[in-house]
Amino acid sequence: MAQNLSAYTDIELIELFQKTGDAVYIGELYKRYSMITYGLCYKYLQHEDDAKDAVAEIFEILLEKLKINEVAFFKSWLFIVAKNHLLKKINKNNSLKTTELDETVEKNAGKIMENEPEMDLNIEEEKSERLQQAISNLTEEQRTCIELFYYKQKPYQEVASITGYDLNKVKSAIQNGKRNLKLFMEEKQQNNGQRDN
Repeated sequence: MAQNLSAYTDIELIELFQKTGDAVYIGELYKRYSMITYGLCYKYLQHEDDAKDAVAEIFEILLEKLKINEVAFFKSWLFIVAKNHLLKKINKNNSLKTTELDETVEKNAGKIMENEPEMDLNIEEEKSERLQQAISNLTEEQRTCIELFYYKQKPYQEVASITGYDLNKVKSAIQNGKRNLKLFMEEKQQNNGQRDN
């Protein structure tokens, strides 16, 4: 039974993989993200063959991790998993002891709201923490709607159905929530900038 897997979102592919255990869905994610993952691996390892091997290893790791992890933004989460693997690989190759990324960062990193296709990973981790803090400061109504709309990728109508809010209230909560998040993030960035000066 042929399926047009390219029509599915990342989240839908992950859900299908979790339901069926069929690696074909991860294969589609591999097609989408292997080149960007290779670029990251090459940046760390500086060797073409090592980078290719690392990409294969990372997607093997994903096969296991995606069985149990809930991921809302796959690409951000993939970057953190990849970086964790690369640091361990470098550590092993150099026989140096380095601190591994906390597993909880891996789990939460998939929830980053991102615009840029590629970002410095340290900045991305920092943004993730700030974003989680910003979301916790929203009103319950805004937080619920934002989480359903962005993290769970539910359409407006479904958010309204789940929450019991009317459609206009949902749209308003998401709009105001986004604005408040943006203001919070900008304020934090300015404060960090002032501390750096």
